[in-house]
Amino acid sequence: MKKFTRPADTALYTVIKTVMTVIFLWSGALWSGIAVLQFTINSRDHLNLAVGFGISSLILLSGLILCWTRLYILQFFPCLVGLIIFLNPAREMIDHAASTAVIFKPSFEVRYLPMIAFAILSLVLLILRIYSIYSKRSDEKEKFNNLPSESILDKHRDE
Repeated sequence: MKKFTRPADTALYTVIKTVMTVIFLWSGALWSGIAVLQFTINSRDHLNLAVGFGISSLILLSGLILCWTRLYILQFFPCLVGLIIFLNPAREMIDHAASTAVIFKPSFEVRYLPMIAFAILSLVLLILRIYSIYSKRSDEKEKFNNLPSESILDKHRDE
């Protein structure tokens, strides 16, 4: 009995997924985790920001897991929803930091905006997967259309 094995990912897919993982670890895990801890422990009046970062990081993590399990079409939707939820508290923090005289190192833009690149890479994986499916189907269709067929004359001779 032959066991089904999926073909390995190309180097491009692996590089994109690795970059997405690094971006998630930087923005989604490290800095949003710090923000969640900061707002839940020290600053209860901005608890909505902690909830936003926490929920969005979990949604983005689910998209990243779908990405590594090679479900490239499904992974785009959690990444997009997670990004939309993630950018709202990030925007609030960037606006608040811009109105104060305190200089943050690294700036909030460097901390949170790389998640936009995460979503763009997710879109690239989606487009590559759709193109792969389309090209595979068109190759199979062309192969079927170019198969040699029986001649009408050969059919009549056999009868």
